[in-house]
Amino acid sequence: MNSLDRVDFGVGAAHHEQQLADFFYRSGAFQAACSAKTYLILGAKGAGKSAIFRMLQELREEIPLFQPPNLWLPDEPRLRDYSATLHRLGITSAVTLWRFYVATLIIGACLSHPQLPEELKKAYQRFLVRWGLVCEVPTFWQTVKKIKWSVGFKDYAKVEAPAQATLTPNEIDYVIVTADQWLNEIGADLWLGLDSLDEVETNGSTHDKAEDLQSSLMRAVGELTRLKRIRFKLFFRTDIYQALTYVNKDHFSGVKLALRWSKEDLGIMLGHRLHVLHSEHTAAITYPVAREWIDEFFDWPVAGLLQSFDDLYIAMRDGNGDVLPRDLVNFCISAQKLQQSYNIQGIEAAACNKCVSAAAIRRAFLQTAESKLNDFLPVFQNFNETYERLRGGASRTFNRADFSNAIGKKDPLDANLVIADLVRVGALAILDNKVVNLSDTFEIPVLYAVALRINKSHERI
Repeated sequence: MNSLDRVDFGVGAAHHEQQLADFFYRSGAFQAACSAKTYLILGAKGAGKSAIFRMLQELREEIPLFQPPNLWLPDEPRLRDYSATLHRLGITSAVTLWRFYVATLIIGACLSHPQLPEELKKAYQRFLVRWGLVCEVPTFWQTVKKIKWSVGFKDYAKVEAPAQATLTPNEIDYVIVTADQWLNEIGADLWLGLDSLDEVETNGSTHDKAEDLQSSLMRAVGELTRLKRIRFKLFFRTDIYQALTYVNKDHFSGVKLALRWSKEDLGIMLGHRLHVLHSEHTAAITYPVAREWIDEFFDWPVAGLLQSFDDLYIAMRDGNGDVLPRDLVNFCISAQKLQQSYNIQGIEAAACNKCVSAAAIRRAFLQTAESKLNDFLPVFQNFNETYERLRGGASRTFNRADFSNAIGKKDPLDANLVIADLVRVGALAILDNKVVNLSDTFEIPVLYAVALRINKSHERI
């Protein structure tokens, strides 16, 4: 197997990575995510939130925060069945829905603990049966949480299914409060990790309802953080979190971690993937080492925008100045596949014993730009028509009036709202270092400009 084929860049999405732990880079951001001071992990789509979430689970035995007697319970909320249960009871509050969901997570963690007092065990089993979460025909909750149909549950089912007394939110509060008291008695913190919050819904929710649901989560968490032993790690897309409207947002300002990747961190991240070609290296992979390996692997073009790793980093920056790990990994995957194809065809060989040719680098960047745009538009569907109006334009730099005309917004208020939204999600950059409402010089980031063929930027790669 040649050097090119030995390298595994992964698949570009943490949910589907089979060997993520083999080349995962424990960056400063990962270390911060492991801190007791971090409740919110914020990052753009592709910033590495799900990778950190997954590695918190896989490396939990090495993370002091999750060591016994503490508990770590990761989950990706699926609220439809919970919502249906509450709606049948006439309970429509989204905050109560989240408290109900959290209560079931707490019960799942407590029932598996060998020290749980018998009286709480019975009370929690009774709760699950009364609220229809456990029954003879396995429910969604029962299946997902792997709760076995034991003698205890059968006993309660005989008298509590269906519930003989009216179900009330007070029972939810009882679960949360008693669990917190018991955890405090044994000196344990229960950390609840929630990922994929941008996908949370109850039943085909609209965008506005999804935002209300996420805002309600933060209201519920704000109330629950007053407890002594129930703790959270919530993984939010930055743009979604910024748009949330719950009142006490500033209460979480000291426990937020914003994922931003420096050029050095991204270089080391690639270095971990290239380490297979340098097995003799047993020390920590530093940026100078990683940079040397990167330059040995890529035959950078002698002209155009991509003459070095520095140039690649600059060209990949979004409107907020960030380069996302997913974009960089996708570029590497594309470049590798293209070069493998070239090698079979006997064309575009890399020079000086390098692995990826300049031709593969250029074309991979074009493919990455197209993927970036194709990934962006479905997520932000309200910008689809707006962004398509920019396709084939003469310049990627605008003043406010010209940009408003380019996107077809004659009303200044409408234009300003679109500009603010595009800046917020990194699809438009501010060039004059002013706040968005006062700025008057904007630029379409290179990746988007290349995909939209603005000013023939794709021909200069």
